Amino acid sequence: MKIIQVYSNLNVYLILFVTLLVIVLPPSTGAISCSKASSALKKNKSIKYNDLKECLESFPLDAKLATETVDAVLHFLSSYYVFFDRAKENPPSGFTYQRVDLKNELDSLRKKFKSNYSDYDFSTDLRNIIFKLKDGHTSITNLCYQGFSYDQGLSLYSVVTTDKEKKKKQSSLISIIIFGLGIAKGVFEDTVDSSNNNCEVIEIGGKPALQTIKDFANNTIQYSKDLSVRFNMALAPSQQYFLRQFFQQFTLREDLPETSSIKYKLTCPKKGSFTLERKWKITYKDGYDVFSYNCLQQNNETTSSDKITKLTSRDKITKSTLSNKFKTSKSKVSKIAHAKVINEGSLYLLNDKSKSGVVVISGEQSKDEDDLKYSFQELKKNGTKKIILDLSNNPGGEITVALFLTSLLFSSKQPNSFPTDIIINNFTIPKIENFFKTKSTEDDYYNPNVFLSFPFGSHFNSSSDFIGTRKKRTSNLYLNVLTSDEKKLLKNVSFPWTSDDIIIITNGFCASACALISLFLSEIHNVRTIAVGGLLDDQMSFSTYPGGEIASPNEVASSAGDKITDVPGKNALSFTVREAYGFDKNNTVKDVLEYSYKPADCRLYYDEKNAKDPSLLWHEASKILHNEVKC
Repeated sequence: MKIIQVYSNLNVYLILFVTLLVIVLPPSTGAISCSKASSALKKNKSIKYNDLKECLESFPLDAKLATETVDAVLHFLSSYYVFFDRAKENPPSGFTYQRVDLKNELDSLRKKFKSNYSDYDFSTDLRNIIFKLKDGHTSITNLCYQGFSYDQGLSLYSVVTTDKEKKKKQSSLISIIIFGLGIAKGVFEDTVDSSNNNCEVIEIGGKPALQTIKDFANNTIQYSKDLSVRFNMALAPSQQYFLRQFFQQFTLREDLPETSSIKYKLTCPKKGSFTLERKWKITYKDGYDVFSYNCLQQNNETTSSDKITKLTSRDKITKSTLSNKFKTSKSKVSKIAHAKVINEGSLYLLNDKSKSGVVVISGEQSKDEDDLKYSFQELKKNGTKKIILDLSNNPGGEITVALFLTSLLFSSKQPNSFPTDIIINNFTIPKIENFFKTKSTEDDYYNPNVFLSFPFGSHFNSSSDFIGTRKKRTSNLYLNVLTSDEKKLLKNVSFPWTSDDIIIITNGFCASACALISLFLSEIHNVRTIAVGGLLDDQMSFSTYPGGEIASPNEVASSAGDKITDVPGKNALSFTVREAYGFDKNNTVKDVLEYSYKPADCRLYYDEKNAKDPSLLWHEASKILHNEVKC
C-alpha cells in the first residue's frame, strides 16, 4: 500500500511516498479514544481540549520500544552531541538554565515505565529532558504529539515606559496591539475579538502578567540560554517577517497546554476592566489524513525493517542549515514610515541627514548571496556613510553564507570564521583515513579534504593532522571552505566602510549561522551591537545558539558508519554535531561560543511606537552609530 504523507509548517510542504508492509489489527484503544478528535478534524473544526487530552493519553506505552528509544537517544547524544559533557556544568554568569546530566536523566526516565505510564507521558518527559539544554539545535519531536497547533488567537507584546522622573519602568502589563513585539505591556492583536486590540493585560491566570510570561519563558522555551531572549520569544516579533513557530510561544503552542483555557484580566480604553477567558483553538497542522496516519494508523501497522524518517518541516535537518528547517512567513508587514524602501524587506535608507542605510538579513541561504552583494553595492552607490545590520528574527542557514558575508565586508582579514571541531569515535577514524587516502571531495563530516585548518586556512597534511591528539575531539580545528561560486562573487569587491561604520541590531533571536555572523563581526572586527527588548535592566545577548552545526541521527550514522542508524518509533531527534570556538588576536582558541555569555554593547527597549515600526529603532541605532547618544 502506498501512503502519501504531506508535511507542512508555515506554508512549506514536503511530500513523501513510502511503501509500507501492513498487518491489519483490531482497532486500538487509541483509535477509539480519539474518535471525537477525529470527528472534529474531519469536519475541519477545532478539537475540544478534553477530547484531545483523552486521545493523547490513551496510547499505551510499549516498554520495549520506549527502552530502545532511550537507548538510541543516549547513544547518539553521547557519541556525537558535542555538548554532552559540558551540559553537566553550571551555567556561566548571565545565562539562565539548569545543568543537565543527560545520561542520568535518561536512565531515570526508564524507571518511570509502569502500568499507568502512557506513551504520551514518555514522549513528553523525553522531550522535556532535551529541552532543558536550552540548545535550539537540539530537540526531539514526536510526529503525532507535536503535530497539533494550540492557538489563543492573541498576540502579546511588552514595552518599557519612562516616568516623569525619566526613570525607565517595565510595565507589569501585557497589551494587545496590531503587529509588534516588545518587553511587557500588552495584546498585540486579537484575531477573535478586535475590540480587545490595544487593551492591557494586568493578570494572566490570576498572576501578574509580566511574571507569568517570565516564568513561561524560563521554564518552557528551549531556544536560548538567555532568559531575556526567551522572554522576547514568548511574545510577538516587531519585525515585518513573522516567524510564528519561534515567537508568541505563550499564545501559540505545539505541546498540549496544562489547562483548557487561560483567563486574562484586561483593562481597555473603551471597555474598562474585565476578565477574558480564552479557550485554545486546536487543530492538526496538516489535516485529518496526516493525523490519522501519524497518530492512529501507526498503531495498527507494522512497517518494513527500514526506518521511515518522517520529519515535519520544523525538524527536517540538512547538513549545514536551519534555513530549510524554519521558514519565514510574510503574513503581515510592519509599518516602515521613517525609511525609504530600496528593496522591500531587505534594504532601506533612513529618511534623515545621517546617510545611514539598513540591511535586513532574515536568513542565510546561498541563493541570497547575490542579493547581499547587491545590497551593499547599492548602499555604496547612494553614498551611504553608516550601515545598520538588522539581524532580528533570523533563524540561521548555511554556514558558508556566514563566511561569505564576513569576507564581503572585510575581505582582507583572515581567518574569516570561527574554528570548529567534532567528536571522534574509534569507528570514524578509518573513515577519515580512507577519505584522505583516496583524496575524496565528498561532502562529509569526517572528510579532512573538504575543510581547512585553523587559523590560516591551510589544507590538512594528513589524516592524523585532522584527527589530532585531543581525546574524542579533532585537534587542529577546522574551517568551512567557500564554494567556487561564492569566491567568484567576492572577486573585485571593495567597500569603503570600516568596523566603526557598522552596527548590528537584533532582538536576540539571531540564531545558528546568524549567531556566527554577529559574533564574528563583534568579537573579531569590533562591530558594535544593540539588543532590543528582553527584561528591564538585565544585560541581553544579541545572538543565540551559535553551536556550530545541526544534524539528524540517520545523517550522522550514515557519515560515521554507525551500526545504529536512527531513533526508533515516531520520535525525530536533532542535535549539535559541531562546536564553535572564539579566538583572540593571536589566533589562540579560547571559549566555546555556545556556553559564552556575550551581551550586546548597547540596549534599546520597545515602546508602543517602535514595536509597530522598526524604522524607529533603526533611527535610534543610527544615533548610537554616529555617537550622538551613548548606550
